[in-house]
Amino acid sequence: MKLLKRFVLLGLAFLLLAACAPAITVQDNILPTLVSVTVRQDVIVLQGRYFGAPGETSYVVIGADSSGQGGFRIPDVREWSPNRIVVGAPSGVGIGFALVVVDGVRSNALPSNR
Repeated sequence: MKLLKRFVLLGLAFLLLAACAPAITVQDNILPTLVSVTVRQDVIVLQGRYFGAPGETSYVVIGADSSGQGGFRIPDVREWSPNRIVVGAPSGVGIGFALVVVDGVRSNALPSNR
C-alpha cells in the first residue's frame, strides 16, 4: 500500500511539473531573403535564400520602389531553386528594385538597374 501511495504521489508530481514546462512551438515564418540581383543581357539572376519552389503564389517582381511596392510580375521564369532564380529580362527594365514573393510572402527589395 505504501508503494502504491508513493507511485501515485510521484505521478502527480510529474504531471504538475509537466504542466508547468514551457510549450514547444514550431515557427514557420522564415522570410525569403534576396542577397543579389544581376541583370545580364537577356536574363536577371536573383540569388538568396528560402525561395522554395515556383508556384501560383511564388514569383519575381521587377521595377518596384525601394519599399517593394509597385513593379510588375515577370512571367518568364527560366530557373527556380531554393537559392537561385533566373528570369527573362523584359525589354524596358531600367531603374527599379527587384523582389521575390514566395507563397505570398515578400522578400527584401534590391536594386535591379542595368
